[in-house]
Amino acid sequence: MKLTLVSPHERYRESVLRGLRELRDEGLPWHVSVDLTAIERDFAAFVANKLADVKSVIPATHLWAIADEHFVGRLSIRHALNDALRIEGGHIGYDTVPSFRGLGVATEMLGQALPIARTLGLTSVLLTCNDTNARSIRVIERNGGVLIDTKLLAPNRPLKRYYEIDVA
Repeated sequence: MKLTLVSPHERYRESVLRGLRELRDEGLPWHVSVDLTAIERDFAAFVANKLADVKSVIPATHLWAIADEHFVGRLSIRHALNDALRIEGGHIGYDTVPSFRGLGVATEMLGQALPIARTLGLTSVLLTCNDTNARSIRVIERNGGVLIDTKLLAPNRPLKRYYEIDVA
């Protein structure tokens, strides 16, 4: 599968909406809270908001993974971190559309994102994932992630893993 990271664009509307529905239906909190009705109603505003994040308090570059004109995942590169992002989030976050998992999408997205992070002035990036997320652990480690810490953030949650990847 030939995968390309692209800036959000209206031309991918239908494919992105399909992917967002799949992600929402999976039930993860950060996808359940997405207002798909509002996005469907004004997809142009959704794209504009994603593109404008580069100028926010914590600047972020949002990219969509496209394969054969299909939206297969999303990735965000935060240009800096605040205290909350150092605990949960890190510099790079990504999601693969469920129907495209197991095909190397996340590994390829992260691999393509690392040189972009370098162009944003980062010399290393922090990535976090739950200790129970074997797929994300593999993605990060396949891209050179070095485990630097694990923390228990709350008694009812799995350990949080903290990885660093040198991009200098």
